[in-house]
Amino acid sequence: MPPARITHVAFAAPPQLKMDELATFLRDDEGGGAVGDIVRNSAIETKGMAVNPLVEDPRAWTTARRMRRGLTEARALGREAVGRALERAGLRPDEVGLLITTTTTAHSAPGLEALVHELGMGPDTEFLSLGPMGCYAAAPTLAACRTWVEVHGRPAVALCVDLFSPHLQPPPYDKEQAVVLTLFGDGAAAVVMRPGREGIAGLDVLDSGLVSVPRYAEDLQVHVGDSGMDIRLAPTMPDVTAAAVAAPTDALLARNGLTRGDVTWWAVHPGGRRIIDRVSEELDLPEESVAESRAVMREYGNTAAPAVLAVLGRLMDARPLRPGEHGVVMAFGPGATVWSVLLRGA
Repeated sequence: MPPARITHVAFAAPPQLKMDELATFLRDDEGGGAVGDIVRNSAIETKGMAVNPLVEDPRAWTTARRMRRGLTEARALGREAVGRALERAGLRPDEVGLLITTTTTAHSAPGLEALVHELGMGPDTEFLSLGPMGCYAAAPTLAACRTWVEVHGRPAVALCVDLFSPHLQPPPYDKEQAVVLTLFGDGAAAVVMRPGREGIAGLDVLDSGLVSVPRYAEDLQVHVGDSGMDIRLAPTMPDVTAAAVAAPTDALLARNGLTRGDVTWWAVHPGGRRIIDRVSEELDLPEESVAESRAVMREYGNTAAPAVLAVLGRLMDARPLRPGEHGVVMAFGPGATVWSVLLRGA
């Protein structure tokens, strides 16, 4: 049975808004000054916003209106990302055996799986909707896709989409909400995975694992509230994540006969400047790896599930793994949960 192999990744985002323009827009609201302070220290310059508050302000929208608009925009971004990934892979939509989708912010039934029909996939194409899981969702999505590809021996597409702009919250803003408002952006990422056969370059998915630290579960939460998605993001999260990340990562590597020194590059979830810094320090990661995470965050913010896949795509383009070299995808989110996926160049 050939291994499941990632061959192509495509990332899509809506038109970007400069963060200083967003800060100026919110400046006169109660707590708007806190938003400006966070923006200046965030290392985020722009982020995609499908709902641009300078054009249409969603802060008074009902949850129902936010969710409807979010699903519409998520499908549009998803079509773009999947179409681009399939084109790069040289695959027709009707050659795809599975579309697996994950979203925290635009979940519905039917939801993103409607793209099977909109993209022209075959009538027998299976679809599977995962979520909501938050920022770590890309990793278990890759793991589930891997299992399907290895069992069925057919190509599959994994799609992660999250949009936060429809869920822009009304004032007042305290420091925590200012961070949430600044950090999260909109995006979609599609991954083509197919049976790994000779002549097909890419990354074999070897193994995956997680650790959850439930005593900190209240520090990062995402719920549906009266005004859309209600996000709790405590300032302790970077330290909690850094403290939890080493043991499961080393265990994943050890059971595959590897150590950290055997990893060529690391695709680290761009969950915020402090999270990137703290995880990098804890694992002593090479700067050339985390530079891609910083670049994705600078340009798009934290797009939750798609974010680490955007980093993965950049690393694949900038430094393709040679046969036998290894890479690790790491994502963090509610729980507090750390997921890692081990890859090998092919």
